[in-house]
Amino acid sequence: MLSDMSPTFLSLWIALSLLSERLPTFELLANDESILKKADLGTDSASLLAFLQKRSLSDEERPRVKALIQQLGSQVYREREQALSELTRRGPVVAEMLREATKSDDLEIARRAEKILARIKEQDVPVKALPAAVRLLAHRRPTEAVATLLAYLPFADNDAVAEEVRAALLRLSSDNGKPHPILVAGLTDKLPFRRAASGEALCKLPGQETAVRKLLADTDAFVRLRVALALTYARDKEAVPVLIDALPQVPAHHAWQAEEVLYRLAEDKSPPGVVLGNDEAGRKKFRDAWQAWWKENGAGIDLAKLREAPTLHGYTIVVLLEIGRIMELGPQNQVRWQIDNLIFPLDIQYLPEGRILIAEYHAGRVTERTIKGEILWQKRFTNAQVAQRLQSGNTFMCSDTRLLEIDMNGTEVFGFTMPNGERIMKAMKLPSGEIACLTDAARIVRFDTTGKELHSFPVPIGTRLFGGRIHMLPSGRVLVPHNGENKVVEYDARGKPVWEINVIQPVAAVRLPNGNTLVTSFLNDRGAVEYNRLGQEVWSYRTNTKVTRAIRR
Repeated sequence: MLSDMSPTFLSLWIALSLLSERLPTFELLANDESILKKADLGTDSASLLAFLQKRSLSDEERPRVKALIQQLGSQVYREREQALSELTRRGPVVAEMLREATKSDDLEIARRAEKILARIKEQDVPVKALPAAVRLLAHRRPTEAVATLLAYLPFADNDAVAEEVRAALLRLSSDNGKPHPILVAGLTDKLPFRRAASGEALCKLPGQETAVRKLLADTDAFVRLRVALALTYARDKEAVPVLIDALPQVPAHHAWQAEEVLYRLAEDKSPPGVVLGNDEAGRKKFRDAWQAWWKENGAGIDLAKLREAPTLHGYTIVVLLEIGRIMELGPQNQVRWQIDNLIFPLDIQYLPEGRILIAEYHAGRVTERTIKGEILWQKRFTNAQVAQRLQSGNTFMCSDTRLLEIDMNGTEVFGFTMPNGERIMKAMKLPSGEIACLTDAARIVRFDTTGKELHSFPVPIGTRLFGGRIHMLPSGRVLVPHNGENKVVEYDARGKPVWEINVIQPVAAVRLPNGNTLVTSFLNDRGAVEYNRLGQEVWSYRTNTKVTRAIRR
């Protein structure tokens, strides 16, 4: 790996129907109890209910909070300070409204809202405590659980916690064999989040199909999107056009979930050659292209494929950077094959028919080889950091300053140079055609197919390590190795941490189909380690040299 200091927790599946089937294990529940106790939180039903209720703002309280936020811009210093103090005291329950206030045209309100959010974050419980509390509450099943979870959902601190709430509501959707009355009433709740969650929870219960499908015509696009997603996973083909139609009308971090589903449906057929985009015109173009695609292909699509996890052979390919070696390990870490004499390999990809794609930084090239090391194809590319073969047959690559895509003849089909001196640390091309990058400005950035920046958020990294891919998950989540901070963090699409594990000097992290995370470290004796969602080692490969990249196939 290159460094300036020397010359993508939750389930793989975004489908709520699958989340409902992922029941917490005894080990996970025991770990949840431990997390809450370390945070000085109770683990009995009454304590869990009280904890989430205190983080849920009632409709009656909202006007008072709104008035306090406006008071932050008062001409009177004492009134501003009073509002700041009271909002800080209220804690996370007002965070949602404060985040909106940071976008205010009144700079004084926006600045103070950011200041309060920072104070609230400093005083809040650890990130892991919230999903732990939700899972335990669903396991305990107290009478008030559904009402409490449904009330809390609009105030969930990040997308991961919101998914845990939806999963919990799915588990609790049936009350003595009948649909839970709180969820039935929730189908007509005035808040879109609650209507959507109620529809998702009830969509598989007998007798609720008609009531849930009414939400496909809801006035709110978010409701239509979420319910259409759930019904698509429930194999309701009539939901797919609704899913597509809602895309231009919802925020990107919601639209990306639907985008992922569409590309999975089109895996064995040619998807439209458009990207989701970030403006209204681009999003409508994306919608129109997928509507036409579905009209032509929908009849032959089996929605059951959404429930099929990718099959792995149990083989792990590792890069031994300093000795220029790539090798594949069997289930017992036995060497199946190896390629030597590589010149600073930074990225790899296993291809069909026993071929492998390699980015060799100091050789200034990307090569396609047999597992015996024979070169079948190559492209000269200075400072090659990433090599990715796309479904189209084209090859995507990047250096620290340039993104490039070429066809098999070596002809450039896309090229983009980073502006303003910003450098690329890690990158990957997404199924949609967009490009995700981690840059030396400590930003996660998504670019469209022209190089236009669509979305970004900052990540607090210290040490800058260059080379390899950034691993972006469905819905825009991303795993970021914090080498200097000794941890791997999963961020949601808005840049909020949703999961993390402690790893000494991590270099790269990949989420596996089983939900575990495969991490490599900069230390010789750490090698490659697979962690489960509890942060426990379940597999490792260690040697006497740096293992800087690992992939499982």
